[in-house]
Amino acid sequence: MSTREQHDILGELFREDRNLAAVPGLEELDSLIHACLAPKTPQPAARKKVLPLKSKAGASTKKTTHYLREDVFDGLTQAKVILKRLLPAGAKGKASKSNLVNYAVNTLLREIEEKGAQSSIIKKILEKK
Repeated sequence: MSTREQHDILGELFREDRNLAAVPGLEELDSLIHACLAPKTPQPAARKKVLPLKSKAGASTKKTTHYLREDVFDGLTQAKVILKRLLPAGAKGKASKSNLVNYAVNTLLREIEEKGAQSSIIKKILEKK
């Protein structure tokens, strides 16, 4: 087949005024392309587990500012002091305020994941509306 006799199939596909019957097989190709692009019915997504929040080796920490009520701040400080008294000598360093906040957030996420809308934190938030 010479160059003059060859059809520009891609040109036919992308032209707005295309005549699908003009090129043999073009209609089938077009329907196949559109069948593959057709939106599929949404499958129920597998619920992504939030937990466990595992610390990654070499992961950095981020400095952040959060405003706490004074009694909560005092409670955090008191919890740190009490834990340092209760923990053995080698583990006292793990009772930092940052670690306590990390433990608390992990515990909170675990409860929300396990109990969902029935978790105590959600109930407390809804009570304060």
